[in-house]
This record gives sequence, C-alpha cells and structure tokens, in this order.
Amino acid sequence: MSAREKIAYLKGLLDGLGPVKDEGQNKIFSAVLDALDALAQEMEDHGEIIEEQKELYEDLADDCALLDEDLDALEKAFAVYSEEGALDDDDDDVEDFEESYLSVTCPSCGYVFYYQPDEYEDGEQLQCPSCGTSFDQQNC
Repeated sequence: MSAREKIAYLKGLLDGLGPVKDEGQNKIFSAVLDALDALAQEMEDHGEIIEEQKELYEDLADDCALLDEDLDALEKAFAVYSEEGALDDDDDDVEDFEESYLSVTCPSCGYVFYYQPDEYEDGEQLQCPSCGTSFDQQNC
C-alpha cells in the first residue's frame, strides 16, 4: 500500500469515528493527516524528479560512451599515423619554428603573438591581431 493510500485509510477511520467528545483531538488528528498528505505529495513529486534525472543521466552516460568510443578511434588513428613515420619525433619542427618566428608583446594591450621577421622590411610596423594597434618591431 502506498503512503497516499495509507493516509486515505486513516482519514476514513477518522471520519468513521463519528462525533467525538473532544473537538480538539479531532482537529489535531485532521492536521496530522493533512501534514502526512502534504509529505506524501512531496515524495511523489520528488520521485518524478528523480525519474527524470535518471533518464537524463542515462542519456548523458550514453553520450559519454559514444564520445569515449570516438576518442579511442582518434587515438588509434593518431597512433597509426605516427607509426607510419608521418610524424617525426625530432625537435626539428620546433627548432625551425623558433628560428623563423619571434614572440612579440603588444605595447598597447599586452597581447602576445608571433611573427616572421623575414616577412617584414626594416622599419615596417607590426599590427597587433588583438587590438589592431600598429607599432615598431624594435619597441617590442
């Protein structure tokens, strides 16, 4: 029997008692049953919310499982790609990058970016990609 059914049974018993000598007791019993009824209603509402949350959790778990499978596939593809020699473990690329690019901090906004000095003529100004301010290469 559910909580609401038990409360309804108690209400029926209280109504079936007939006239009671002490109206105060009758009011107390009625108030207690109303409070129990309200609690039972809240329990039902929370049960519905919990069921909704379970469904959302299951959907989220399914989505995470799919993402995990996709990530595994990407990791395997990356491992195959690197094993084929397409990616070198040398630091040549890093060294080439460091030799051909310079780090610059914009004096106006403080944004740090890289540029290739070989691509600019002497005295040509740099333009910050963040704020658009132009400044001399020597001022960085």
